[in-house]
Parts: sequence; structure tokens; C-alpha cells
Amino acid sequence: MRVVLATSEEPLYLPGYLRPVFEAHADVIEAVALVPFGGSGPGQLREQLRAWGPRGAARLGTRFAGGRLLGLLPTPLQRRLPGGYRSVRRLARSYGLPVRHVPDAGDDAFVEWVDGQDPDLLLSVVAGQRLPAAVLASADLAVNCHGSLLPKYRGRATAFWPLYHDDDRTGVTAHLMTEAFDDGPILRQRSFPIAAGDTMHDVSRKLAETGAELVVDLLDDLRAGLDPEPRPNPTDEYEYRTLPTPPERREFRRRGNRLL
Repeated sequence: MRVVLATSEEPLYLPGYLRPVFEAHADVIEAVALVPFGGSGPGQLREQLRAWGPRGAARLGTRFAGGRLLGLLPTPLQRRLPGGYRSVRRLARSYGLPVRHVPDAGDDAFVEWVDGQDPDLLLSVVAGQRLPAAVLASADLAVNCHGSLLPKYRGRATAFWPLYHDDDRTGVTAHLMTEAFDDGPILRQRSFPIAAGDTMHDVSRKLAETGAELVVDLLDDLRAGLDPEPRPNPTDEYEYRTLPTPPERREFRRRGNRLL
């Protein structure tokens, strides 16, 4: 079995998400493609300010920047950090996995590169851009792991919306990829309870832990020749979620929810 993993260089949750996957299945992962989120720096900043407000964006940004700085430490020092690595690139290379930076997922060179890997499975875990049809077609199976119990909460801010709606549970869904976001048939889901007092950070951490378990189990089954049976993902029943608007952010806080 040959796997190509598409992900991104997020320092807070993704290294912990991917470490158990690499530990269990690095021997079948041919390469890791780091696909960053699109948009300009100023555009992303405006988006974050609108979603989380000046104070929230500053707190989240400070935590993210701290993670990125820790991710620049030499590999031996990162191994000793509480919780381990803060860099997906360094983590992947510690398992001997080739890493490719992919600024534009639609670039012909990326399409040719993925096709050249001849993957049985193209696995997306928080890849920052939509993967085009030509990339999806390069693998026998293309699977995305999304941080909600689809079809609920397609889209972004998947740790925010279950808290906003006072859900008792949320989880992770592995589904077949199409060109539309979070739109293919469901292969597997795993859920966890949301505890009283959980913050958005707490839910994000649990999504990473649960996603790791789901991916490891899915790869176990695929390697054993057990094909998961797809089931419908009726996305027309639920709207696509973007980042919260300022009124939604204020309502989130009024209900006693917290980002961190």
C-alpha cells in the first residue's frame, strides 16, 4: 500500500494528530505534501480579526506564533518539548518521510508529482486548499478527515460550532473526497463527548486525538484488505459553515463559551 498525505504546517494540534499515524503507518506513507491555506497575510489577518475580535485574535495569534517559533527549534530540542514536536515537517522527517511544500494545490507540477507517487490512497488531514480533480484521480482512493460529524458543520471552525450550538458530542469523519468541500460519502466516524467548560482549544485538542485514532484504525483496515462501506453524506441538509461573524462571536461569549 502506498499513501500520500496532504496536510499543512499547523503547530498547535497537527503534530499531535499525525504522530500516532506516523508511528503506526510510516512504512506505507510515501510522502507528505504541506499545502498551506490560501490568501494573503493581510487578508488572513482581517479574517481572523472579524471572526475572533481584536482580543481573541491576539490571544490565538500569540499562541500560534509561539508554536511556530518552537517549531523552528532544532529537532533534538523539539523532541524534548512537552507534547513533542511543533513542526509537521520536522515530525515527518524524523520518521524518514519525504516532505514537499506545495504553495498551490492546482499547480501542474503538484499534479504530476502526486501522480508520480502512484498512491493507492491520497489522505487529506487539514490540507489548506481544495485538492483538484486531477490530484484526486491520481489515487485509487482519496479520503479526507474532517473535524465534525458530517453532514453537520461542513466547512471551517469545526471546534467553534458544536460549542456555539451547545452540542453534547462532536467528532471526526473520514469521507471520500470530491471537488466540493466535505461532500463525499462517509467511510467512518468517531465521536467524543463535549465536557462542561470545554473551550475551543479543548475541543480542538480532542479532535486531534480522536482523528489520530480514526486514521490509524482506517489504515489498519485498508492494509488488511478490509474496505469500509461508504454511506450517504446528505450535505444538502446542512449549510456550509464559515468562520463566525461578529454577532455569532458575541453570542458565543454571552453563553459562557471561551476560545482558550
